[in-house]
Amino acid sequence: MSFQSIRIAVLLCALVLTAGVNYWEQWAATHWTRPLDVVIYPIGADHDRAARDYVEGLTQGRFQEIADFLEQQSERYSMKKIAAVSIRLGPEIAALPPDPPAGAKSALTSILWSLKLRYYAFRATPFLQGFGKIRLFVVYHEGGDGKPLQHSLGLRQGMFGIVHAFAQPEQDAQNNVVIAHELLHTLGATDKYDASGLPVYPEGFGVPEDGPRYPQARAEIMAGRVAVSPTVAAIPRDLGACVIGSKTAYEINW
Repeated sequence: MSFQSIRIAVLLCALVLTAGVNYWEQWAATHWTRPLDVVIYPIGADHDRAARDYVEGLTQGRFQEIADFLEQQSERYSMKKIAAVSIRLGPEIAALPPDPPAGAKSALTSILWSLKLRYYAFRATPFLQGFGKIRLFVVYHEGGDGKPLQHSLGLRQGMFGIVHAFAQPEQDAQNNVVIAHELLHTLGATDKYDASGLPVYPEGFGVPEDGPRYPQARAEIMAGRVAVSPTVAAIPRDLGACVIGSKTAYEINW
């Protein structure tokens, strides 16, 4: 057998092994037979000292409401609670995730960026450190300059997410809404908003079957907005103003 044939065989084995590991991780996480292990890795995006102080001052308790939200919402869909959800604060990571490609995205550029993201996650959290866990890399920005944050994302393949958040204590509650949204993406949940960012009826509405359609009192977490009118949606103040709707519950196997 030639060296090239051996190399191809090794690569194929590595791909099969990786696919098998990814399948097992997804199966185990969405069958809810063991505690869901989520690790948050904070990253300081700005050079401003205030943003650095914020990241250095983060504590695990800042994220506990995400675990509480998942456990409370699960009771709406089953007679007993799901296995416990563990939200842990990992070590701070210095390297920033790769920026998305500029301009119009082709299929090739999207694939290359996806591969860069996977390599970043692998380098930041070695295999044994990330095995069986959901990894959320939360990039904190000082904010306050009027610029919108980059779009956050959660990937089911590899079970990790990149979240962009504000390094401001008054934004903690809304940051947790974004983190919970991307966490659910890693479990297979899909977005429930349209191209303009408005919640889609009925799956994107907090309580679509109760009372008038507008205004809604709560946001469906995967819509990310409270439907106020056919053309207006408001950012929920915290996870207490959010619910996990029936379609999202089905997608994550509740």
